[in-house]
Amino acid sequence: MTFSRVRRLAGAALVAVVVAGCGGGSEEPSPPSSPPSTEPSDEITDPPPPPEPTDDITERPSPTAPETPPSATFEAPQGFVPSELVGEWDGDGTSVRFDKIRFSDDGGVRLLYNSGLVLDGTAVVEGTSMTLYVPGGPIPYAHWSIEQFDAGYGYVFENLKLDGSSYVRQIAGG
Repeated sequence: MTFSRVRRLAGAALVAVVVAGCGGGSEEPSPPSSPPSTEPSDEITDPPPPPEPTDDITERPSPTAPETPPSATFEAPQGFVPSELVGEWDGDGTSVRFDKIRFSDDGGVRLLYNSGLVLDGTAVVEGTSMTLYVPGGPIPYAHWSIEQFDAGYGYVFENLKLDGSSYVRQIAGG
């Protein structure tokens, strides 16, 4: 007999056993079945074939090692900011993301939202790009720049632009 024929016959026998076991459900209990024979059989059974690979992407192999749970504490990378960024920058309170940004000389950053939420982390500046690493995920900026402007009467301000959003601080006057 070929393997495929044996497989079909085994499948048919299994269906017959399942169907017979699902009988009409008579009210009388069935007599106990006899124990399986312990005498050796002349029938040779092959082990089941290994499962065939599928293209189903929903099947995932079980992990070999348990995953480590995410840390409950936020771990920011070492920060670095140039000296011209150090200090507090004020937003306009409506159109910018933060009400205030404070950069420290050790690379720390504090974001103060209009709602009162405060996030502490680090800032990493590389050339004209900047990434703020705070709880909730990093905030990348492709371009930052500082422009100084004289408002007259001795008042001088600096304008920090982060991807087009402006933050300002006074550096002279008043």
